[in-house]
Amino acid sequence: MSSLDNYFQEEDIEKNICRWNLNVYNCQDDAYYRSVYYIKSVIAIGVSLLDSVLIIYRMGIKRRNLITPYGIASIDGLLIFLLLYSYTMIFHAITILKAEFVQNMIVQEFSFQLQYIFVLIAIQVYLTGTLNASPRYQGSKFYYPRPRVVNIISVILLIIWSSAELTLTYLVGKDRNYFYTSSDKEKNDDIKNYKYVIYSRYMIFGIACIVIFILFLLFGLNLNRAAQRSLEDMYRNKKIKSNVVIPIRMAILKMRWINGSCSTIMAAFAVLFIIMGIMEQYIFENGAPLYANISKFLCIAMNLIPPALSFIVLLSIVYGEARTDIISVFPSTHFEEDDYQMNYTKQSQESGELI
Repeated sequence: MSSLDNYFQEEDIEKNICRWNLNVYNCQDDAYYRSVYYIKSVIAIGVSLLDSVLIIYRMGIKRRNLITPYGIASIDGLLIFLLLYSYTMIFHAITILKAEFVQNMIVQEFSFQLQYIFVLIAIQVYLTGTLNASPRYQGSKFYYPRPRVVNIISVILLIIWSSAELTLTYLVGKDRNYFYTSSDKEKNDDIKNYKYVIYSRYMIFGIACIVIFILFLLFGLNLNRAAQRSLEDMYRNKKIKSNVVIPIRMAILKMRWINGSCSTIMAAFAVLFIIMGIMEQYIFENGAPLYANISKFLCIAMNLIPPALSFIVLLSIVYGEARTDIISVFPSTHFEEDDYQMNYTKQSQESGELI
């Protein structure tokens, strides 16, 4: 048995916090990884508190009913699943910081992967709601199907990728004892299958993130122009009153901020998970000393970047809610020519009145 095999078979590896650093075993700097998980737990607590405040605000002050299909497929659904994400993050960080060894690898594996599954569900639910609410203007460059079709497609995709992720996560936790560096030839087939399971899990998740990112990108490119033209047509044809233009503009502005944040998360997730799928086997196969820095980079990327991006999404919602309330109370002090432009006809210009 090689010295590298001995390194992985050492008994103290079970007590090393690096044992559950991103499914990577070749960690040696315990203090470094412990500090990362302390920071992660602090960010997770901040996300959970801010998310809880927003849910209470929308349910209590705005009287939102979350237990409806339209309530879930909106910002409210995004908040609910991000809250579950924050709780899972806290659980994952605490179990790593507190436990000296892994008692149940399947549970620990699910606590790691469920974090990102909840985020992807949250953003996919929000995407369904925003597509349903998107204006269908005839001059739009992209056409989106009706809400029922969007919901069916979204549910089918959600069932496919979530079922695959949950199944593969169980298989990874079940076979986590197979090391890439084992010199036992009888385990070669098991190790090869284990590599495929790891690779498939990360790649499926990365592809799902890419698909949702593309949908958000197309939706964001089309939303502003379609909403602008649709609003101008309705206003010109006297289908809406002037006092509802500003609330509609504010809703579009809020949606634009949140869409940008969600698309950023999906792009980052796609890159991170595809890198994880490719790099994890190389980290194992090439030994601890050579790839120790890669392990540290992946640890920060997977544990600190996602909660930070989620916090940005919540801040975007806070910004949208605060701006909505401020402009509703003091519209004259927050007038912006580009955002709240009113249209005049010749007759209305002569009389000085809006349509």
